[in-house]
Amino acid sequence: MEKGIVAAAALLSLLLLPVLSSTAQPVAISQLPIGSKLVYRLSGVYIGNKTYEVTGWSSSEGRRCKLVRVHLEVNASGSLFYRGINSTSEFCYDDRGRPLSEMLLVPPEFNLSVRRVLITYWWEDNEVFPYRTVMRLEDGKNESYEILLKQGIVVKESGGRKERIRFTGDNLSRALPFVPERLSEPYIDLSSLRLKEGYEKSFGSTRVRVISLENVRTPAGLFPCYKVIISGRTEDDLPMNSTVYVTVREPRFTVYYVTDIIGIEQVGYVTEVTIPSVSANWRTIQLPLLAGVAVAVLAFFLIKRTAARKRKGE
Repeated sequence: MEKGIVAAAALLSLLLLPVLSSTAQPVAISQLPIGSKLVYRLSGVYIGNKTYEVTGWSSSEGRRCKLVRVHLEVNASGSLFYRGINSTSEFCYDDRGRPLSEMLLVPPEFNLSVRRVLITYWWEDNEVFPYRTVMRLEDGKNESYEILLKQGIVVKESGGRKERIRFTGDNLSRALPFVPERLSEPYIDLSSLRLKEGYEKSFGSTRVRVISLENVRTPAGLFPCYKVIISGRTEDDLPMNSTVYVTVREPRFTVYYVTDIIGIEQVGYVTEVTIPSVSANWRTIQLPLLAGVAVAVLAFFLIKRTAARKRKGE
């Protein structure tokens, strides 16, 4: 019975994550140029499509960041919980690929009073968790939560009243209506790691291993990839294992992934990839520049040589 309850909780968590977090976020958003678009086909607990579009530049609390629009259109498998989820959210990433802000639209299918969730993150150096997070729920109450992970404090404000709530690493979910992914799983930017076969590194309780180099074919094409195993535990202390195939070439992104939580799997693979080429434009700009520099250098040496001959003739 207890195992069934745990499985149901994990199932509900997986259903909520596509809307209330950036689960299966393509790797290295910071590397994707404006105009990039990635479409994933999902199967498992939820079935459908998830689309990422890099739309432009924005700012969060005065910090410049790259805006990414995420559209989710899925059905829950079977007849459990919710069906026909159709939602659009926005994420803003800094130049290191870390989320600075999230704007999450909660689909009406959830029958919740909350319609929009705004989350802002603050980071320090190479920390894998944000040291400060502010989450605002926009509904009749307009509740807000300030989460200070290192201090183990949540400051809840509702109806003009503030309440300080103490928490530990395993009961943050009791202090919040839901736990954003950035607070439950360490931030790991795979593009910043020097991936190669045999690579292994731990981030707290999360372990990253590169198993092999493989060619992965999807409807979007054939991609040389690193096969990366990410293992650890969720915020609810459930064992989690993900197999992620990430492109060898930059800009890196996830081509295929399988996530398993206590035997419940979710699968996603890319079906459409649009990444504007910047190399051609770079060459168009650089070649005339290089040619101009070469002419200038040549002219300099010719002038210098002529002047030397003239002095010698005198």
